[in-house]
Amino acid sequence: MKKKVKRKIKDKEALKIVFDIIDGDSQTDGLGIGNMTSQILAIFYLNDMDHYIKEDLKIKYYVRYQDDFLLFHQSKQYLRECFEKIKKFLEKEKLTLNKKSMILTSNNNFTFLGRNKNGKYMRYRRINKKLKHRRYLYSQGQINLMSFATSVLTYKKIKENI
Repeated sequence: MKKKVKRKIKDKEALKIVFDIIDGDSQTDGLGIGNMTSQILAIFYLNDMDHYIKEDLKIKYYVRYQDDFLLFHQSKQYLRECFEKIKKFLEKEKLTLNKKSMILTSNNNFTFLGRNKNGKYMRYRRINKKLKHRRYLYSQGQINLMSFATSVLTYKKIKENI
């Protein structure tokens, strides 16, 4: 991180302030996510990846917020190749892709920053958690089959409308 910052910031006083922020929390690896400067530095740190994806991989449709990003291309095979190249690029930066990273067609339902592909806020996690709890209550005999079935149908209907 410091090498990248040093390449871009030439003012010694500003550099000292940024390094103090980076070194400020010796309790953890990396930067604290609640700190506004760490959010800015996260954007800055992946800037080289942005250029790599847009300029070297020639991905025309690319969106990134912090460490979450989407690539769009008409060829799924080309996206697979890009996926592997991005993994290698990030290894050089001492970073890895999340295990949940995947390639989907635009027909798949996916979430990005808590929203589905149509821009609606996704409540899947909360719904699934509640449904899991209802399943547990049913398995323990604390609710009857009719109550559990009603919950399943209700949550299914909610998911359809998200």
